[in-house]
Amino acid sequence: MATKRPRFKVGDTVFYPSAGVGVILAVEDIYHSGQVESCFVIRIQDTQMTVKVPRSNLERSGIRPLLDGKKLKELFKILSSKSKRRVTGGNWAERCKDIERRINSGSCLELGEVVRDLTRWKKQSGLSFEESMLLETANSYLAREVAAVQGIAPDAARVRILSYIEEHA
Repeated sequence: MATKRPRFKVGDTVFYPSAGVGVILAVEDIYHSGQVESCFVIRIQDTQMTVKVPRSNLERSGIRPLLDGKKLKELFKILSSKSKRRVTGGNWAERCKDIERRINSGSCLELGEVVRDLTRWKKQSGLSFEESMLLETANSYLAREVAAVQGIAPDAARVRILSYIEEHA
């Protein structure tokens, strides 16, 4: 079964991996590598950064619509489920790279797992500086998306996310 590609338009709020929640402000033609290419102009709310993404690169960039009701329920289920056991041996730099890859994957469910696991690990045994920074990034992305979907402030979304994580810690 082929997955339906989302169609975006000006005014849509979207999730952009490695940047967070943004709004499509316009569609612009840019001259790139000797040809004219149609791009979405996306304003990232958290950083006020503007990103131009070629329409031909949308799928590869991982841009997706915000969560729908079904995905939101799935996310809350993940937040309250059991954490993966923390791997303490091995190369911590590799572990951090994996966490970063999961944060930037564009998947709200992987983002939820990262926030859940890092939040619980922080409480149990603390986090390295790098892990703390990754938790802050993941938490910010997730809170802004939940806030946008539920029409609440990002701080209220953080509290809601934390309540699900602590519910089954």
